[in-house]
Amino acid sequence: MKIRCIANTGNALPESYLKPEFYFTKEVEFPLTLGKEYVVYALYQSQGNVWYYICDDNYTYYPMQNPAPLFEVVDSRVSKYWRFELAPNGRLEMAFEQWFTDPCFYDKLTDQEEAEVEIFEKVKELMDAEDFTLPPLDVAVENLRETVSV
Repeated sequence: MKIRCIANTGNALPESYLKPEFYFTKEVEFPLTLGKEYVVYALYQSQGNVWYYICDDNYTYYPMQNPAPLFEVVDSRVSKYWRFELAPNGRLEMAFEQWFTDPCFYDKLTDQEEAEVEIFEKVKELMDAEDFTLPPLDVAVENLRETVSV
């Protein structure tokens, strides 16, 4: 999944995204470049708000969550490395496998624990290299039929 930055300040956010306790205010400036495309490494939806985990312009070794209203979706196809989880509280998440198999994965990653940093580097490399240049559906079906016909 790829997104393009269309805004990079809190002024562009709906009220439901503003959380002063997490520094999400109207005055905040996000380290994002207008017009730049970003790969989405994970996302979650909670209480009607969608957040993308991307490697923003201050990227060091882990993706940061950014509010969806700052972006437009450029390519909505999801990564083949993503998994889906719907928590009992209604929180929906899509991310790579290790995000879910270890409930503390992201915390360990942000704490710069070696194993988690290495895992994310590998996942990032794989997701960055994903080729989404697929043929139109009718062409893909015809190609499939040609390969399985007797």
